[in-house]
Amino acid sequence: MAEERTTDDATPVGGRTVPDFGKMYHVKGELTLPYSGDGIKESFEVWYDLEGNRSRIDYHNSTVRTFLIGDDFDYGAIYQITPVTTDTEIQAIKYFQLNGTKEDPIRPQAALPDLQGFEFEKMEDYAGVQCEVWKKFTQAGHKKNTYRLWVTRPEGKDSPAVPYHYEMMGFNTLLESHNDKYMIDYSDFSPRTESDIFTPPGDMTYKEFPDPPEEHQILANPLQDYVHTSPVSHAHRLFGPFKEKFERQYESEKEHEERESYFVHTLRSVHSSNRASLKYSCGINPLADRSRAEWARMLGGSCTLQTEPVLHSASVSMTSPIGQRQRRPG
Repeated sequence: MAEERTTDDATPVGGRTVPDFGKMYHVKGELTLPYSGDGIKESFEVWYDLEGNRSRIDYHNSTVRTFLIGDDFDYGAIYQITPVTTDTEIQAIKYFQLNGTKEDPIRPQAALPDLQGFEFEKMEDYAGVQCEVWKKFTQAGHKKNTYRLWVTRPEGKDSPAVPYHYEMMGFNTLLESHNDKYMIDYSDFSPRTESDIFTPPGDMTYKEFPDPPEEHQILANPLQDYVHTSPVSHAHRLFGPFKEKFERQYESEKEHEERESYFVHTLRSVHSSNRASLKYSCGINPLADRSRAEWARMLGGSCTLQTEPVLHSASVSMTSPIGQRQRRPG
């Protein structure tokens, strides 16, 4: 449930050694989703300890805290402390747990992509800093993604590398358009962490993540979807259950690709909004595969986070693609 990292020495590529960030580090980041909502930005902080088989990821200044402990139980566990809003509570602190399995054990989640398969592309200035740019292409079906990572290293040394920027640009060959993109800006990278930072709060009752079960993995470890290098993410895989649940059928393969893309952006917006500790919570409803332009037409011209795939009542609306639950006034 997190990317497995090797501990082998970095391999030279094109005369340069692939950047190595070490087996332990602390780093801050900001995730940008330009195709979701009104251009979502989400801050996070990661502590990573490969040899200790553990990591911690906080979102929105520790509003949400996630601990991935690979040595707990037989196959590891993820613990998450997060505020939850329901029909009866606003931002109530909840404790969730997801246990690993033999087929899908819990491993520490890195904040940086695994650079296996990346190649040196060029030197380039990024935010006033001269960086190495490393690039990787992947393709699955009609999805063709390009991943780039901007890093620096001390002059004359191969490591430790310092990350600055990560970017994914997705191109769909059937739609003949760029239909996906996300970026991460890194800061405050350090090759050290504190050991006690990985200890989840004790003396608490941790419960299973809320339904639907197919969303448990993306709820427990959302960062995994953004630092992997596969065109098919957990968000993409949830499109199948969505189609089955709401009996979706599309007229052509092209429409299927288009609707899947809209669904993925809606799902990302839903989960990012829920991590932001707002006074409402969001969820997917039958129209999550519609575009913002379609919703703008239906709603009379404008489409924002409060009117697009979002429902603003305590029940699930059939006329908006995200179901939002909000506490009724007392």
